[in-house]
Amino acid sequence: MDSEQPPGPQRPYVGRPPDGPYQQPPGDSGHRRDWQPPTDMPYQQQPLPDRTYQQAPGTPYQRPPPGLAYQQQQPPPPPRQKRHRGLKITAGIVGGIVLLIIVAAALGGSKSGTGTSASTGTSTGNSSGQAAQSATSTALPGIGDKVRDGKFQFVITKVTHAKSVGDTQFGLGDTAQGEYTILHITVTNIGNQAQTLDDSSQYAYDAAGRKFDASSSADIDMAGANGQNSTWLDDINPGNTVHGRIALDLPAGDKAVKAELHDSMFSGGVTVSLR
Repeated sequence: MDSEQPPGPQRPYVGRPPDGPYQQPPGDSGHRRDWQPPTDMPYQQQPLPDRTYQQAPGTPYQRPPPGLAYQQQQPPPPPRQKRHRGLKITAGIVGGIVLLIIVAAALGGSKSGTGTSASTGTSTGNSSGQAAQSATSTALPGIGDKVRDGKFQFVITKVTHAKSVGDTQFGLGDTAQGEYTILHITVTNIGNQAQTLDDSSQYAYDAAGRKFDASSSADIDMAGANGQNSTWLDDINPGNTVHGRIALDLPAGDKAVKAELHDSMFSGGVTVSLR
């Protein structure tokens, strides 16, 4: 019993008073496990400032500091290019429209001037119109004149008329539906190559402006058995001259006033007066 140590001094226990906040006993620096915050002082969490971490473009990736949200900055959009091509196209279209307006105005002015002069000429009387018509008719080459179309030079020497041609006694000739107008022509090849004389490319017109074709069957009958005076697909070499006749079937009593002669079916032709 002598070895037992006397108990040390006991710290007085100070409990929580029934009313009022907790007070720590004097001289007690320890922490009590049963401590609780006072009920009359509620805890309120303050909001953190809104801070967003942004990484500068072109820099290597860096981990954002704790508590900051990471947001990678997007590169700025490329600058919009100017549409010079569209402006040039628009300017060209506008310029074209202006040019068309100017040309249309000029053509309209010229047409109006022509109409005025024509009306003035008409108002001078029928005598001026008849004089102009006679001058036009005399301006055309006539019978006996040399005219050219392509590789051929034509001369109409005379014009005759007949009801039938060829040897009609043995049924070898041809009889016209109306009456044949026969053109006696001389054709010379003035070109450097051979050319075919085709009677189907030659025409005649009456006073009413009606156009008549040549009768190839009548032309063959008029050529004779020896083939001379042929105008039906007759090849003429350069420098050579042929004499032939071309028959055109016109109504009885109708007269041809002009002939239209052609080097070929594709040529422009030349007009000869038959009056």
